[in-house]
Amino acid sequence: MALVIGNSAYQNTTPLPNPANDAGDMAAALKRLGFTVIEGKDLDKRGMDDAFRQFAGEVVDADAAMFYYAGHAMEWQGANYLMPVDAKLESETDVPYEMAKLNDMLADMGRVKAVRIAVLDACRDNPLEDKLKRSITLTRGGAQTRGLARIAKADGLLVAYATQSGNVAADSTGGRNSPFTGALLENIETPGLEVVGLFRQVIRKVKDATGGKQHPELSLFLDSEFYFKPGS
Repeated sequence: MALVIGNSAYQNTTPLPNPANDAGDMAAALKRLGFTVIEGKDLDKRGMDDAFRQFAGEVVDADAAMFYYAGHAMEWQGANYLMPVDAKLESETDVPYEMAKLNDMLADMGRVKAVRIAVLDACRDNPLEDKLKRSITLTRGGAQTRGLARIAKADGLLVAYATQSGNVAADSTGGRNSPFTGALLENIETPGLEVVGLFRQVIRKVKDATGGKQHPELSLFLDSEFYFKPGS
């Protein structure tokens, strides 16, 4: 089972050119690999909640579960949030009501006993997030970090981040896909490529494509091998 979401058409902050394309291409690749895919593009808060709910109801008996997200996201008070296209952030009290909490999705995936994979092509420049964090810094003091917080260890879980904690990921410079998702799509259907080796290739390709400015990160808590497409 896979849940694939790509949010591009943001109403209250910078629209993003790639996520809707990234999600569509990733959903197509996963279907070719035998996944049952729930796909959402340009989802508002209600749409993201509904997608999370549907996935939670259907993923329990899966042999493997994957969550893919492309779009704006942010870390707030130690938790990671994904941004629906209609999110408005005027004060810190808006965050849990306007945003979709990534930890809730991971908790739903935790009921799967087999391999769980989360791929987060997020952490792009977000003026709405920056404005909110500046306002909190001015009133409280202390710096707010950029990017996503590292997710706590959980057995059977692999988390692939488009870039390191505290850094910003890039959209493409005119191409259809972001550097991270583009590299993943190039390699995910390679026969006999184990998942750790797959993401090592993605890391190398993204570093090369961005001149070393973007370095994807991998958190790995798997005790078994996993192949998107087994070899002969």
